[in-house]
Amino acid sequence: MNLQKIARRTIAAGIVAATAAVGFAGSAQAVSLAGCTATPFAPVFSHINAAGNKVLRYRVVIVCAGNRTITVQQQRKEQDGFLNPDDLVGTAVFSRAFPVAGVQTVNILATLPNTELGNEELYQRIRIRVASGGVVSAWSAWDSSGVRSFSN
Repeated sequence: MNLQKIARRTIAAGIVAATAAVGFAGSAQAVSLAGCTATPFAPVFSHINAAGNKVLRYRVVIVCAGNRTITVQQQRKEQDGFLNPDDLVGTAVFSRAFPVAGVQTVNILATLPNTELGNEELYQRIRIRVASGGVVSAWSAWDSSGVRSFSN
């Protein structure tokens, strides 16, 4: 193999690795506050329910130090482009207690909405507040998961 081919393959591999890293990093944004971190993930297909509708799973992974209770506010959204605001397609609020440090995964199941012609581009965004020792924090800023496209 000549030096020119090796150089081209090395550059190509570097571009692929950089693209993969950026794509992965953009897929989930973590929210951290007062000893807890919550990460929303892009929705995934779960199953088809008895009515024949697609059901999606919205996963949030929570990591907290001990002696904390975290409350997560979730909004499920359908992404629209340009001048249209994103459609709110569902909400949830849930709390989890951490008497000792640990990790918990929360899965919210929701049917695939039908908000437009063509595919639905869905994501979730979350914000958190943390209680510890009788003190409750203010809400964090919102952070979003990556967007995933689903056909109806």
